[in-house]
Amino acid sequence: MKIMWLGQAGYRLRADNGLTVLIDPYLSDSLREEKGDSFKRQIPINDEVLNHVDILILTHLHGDHADVQTIDLIVKKNKKIAILAPLNVLNVLRKRYESNPQEYMLFDRDIEITLRGVRFISTYAAHSDERPIGVTIEGDNQVICHTGDTMYHKKLLVDMPINADALLLPINGQGYNMNATDAARLTRALRPKSVYPMHWDMFKEYGCDVSEFIDAFDEKERGIIRIPEHYREYPL
Repeated sequence: MKIMWLGQAGYRLRADNGLTVLIDPYLSDSLREEKGDSFKRQIPINDEVLNHVDILILTHLHGDHADVQTIDLIVKKNKKIAILAPLNVLNVLRKRYESNPQEYMLFDRDIEITLRGVRFISTYAAHSDERPIGVTIEGDNQVICHTGDTMYHKKLLVDMPINADALLLPINGQGYNMNATDAARLTRALRPKSVYPMHWDMFKEYGCDVSEFIDAFDEKERGIIRIPEHYREYPL
């Protein structure tokens, strides 16, 4: 499995069999257009990553996760794709793409879906949206956990596996997300082989300094922390 950070909570995963998965891509400037300069992007847009998408996972309805401008581009650039999302997200997309229906798959908590040899498991998230989720992905003998936007919650310890190959989690401490201290605490509890702090880089006013997360670990622990370059693909 290969991984690419798109900024904010957005990731692209590619399985060895070519299956390409996007999670929460935000590749527009729609929030600045809607809400003003406090939501100005800090990360450039590279929509080439939308040219080949098989599966789109949306963890909740907020505009930096289920961005309709980005989804419009995905639908335009690709044939029918599988969209895994909670019911409130699917309801919005069904109306928007009524004339161009996609392969919608309900993905509320505890649902498991296996597609082309890769298993997708929806997990608990504690956030301000109506039905937020995280996702665990099992493929190529690897396990990747994306928490979605969430506060620290004991149910995360129930739903998410120990010793995953990669844990992707927010650290900005705003908008009902974990802060760096609690994100580090969850990381220690889940003991992943690598951890990717996210949701700190896109908006200056709503992000944080990633060093806050790094400093929450001692030197021996920091070897698992990954701060990838945006739009660069890495093997797990």
